[in-house]
Amino acid sequence: MSFKCPVCKKEWPYSFQVARHIFGTGDQKHRIWVESQGVSYADLLVQQATSSGNESYETVAKLVENAQDQIK
Repeated sequence: MSFKCPVCKKEWPYSFQVARHIFGTGDQKHRIWVESQGVSYADLLVQQATSSGNESYETVAKLVENAQDQIK
């Protein structure tokens, strides 16, 4: 099973890779999508920069998985 970016529809094998894409792209459309899921994009960036681990990526990966489940 692959995962698609809910914004631009690019596809990766893992939801974590889509999360990395969303952070890496960082354009307005991707930021708006994250915000529309009830999560602050800015807070996720701060968390990623200031804490160890990849909690922010994992949070976005779960959002991507949930979005994928809603499409089916």
